[in-house]
Amino acid sequence: MLDEKMRGSLELIIDQVVTSLPQRLYLLQRGEAAALQVKNESDYTLGFAHGAIRPGFHSAFIMLRGRPPNDEEAMEAESVTYNRTPELRNAIFKSG
Repeated sequence: MLDEKMRGSLELIIDQVVTSLPQRLYLLQRGEAAALQVKNESDYTLGFAHGAIRPGFHSAFIMLRGRPPNDEEAMEAESVTYNRTPELRNAIFKSG
């Protein structure tokens, strides 16, 4: 189970990713999407967000705990991230 410090770190990482989504979408709309052959900018951006959260949390966990998260901790982090997916989608919708 994630302790308060690790849960707070995960929430902070998600908050930072939410804040970065407008710029990510802007770059896609300014030509990056064509170069990357992105067909759906919103889906790509949501995948980008999830792809940034997982390794960000993994790195933070190792730095703070000196070990990678165990299966239970990783599953809890995935659950927290999944539960905040509507917030990520909303940030993308507002930006696009």
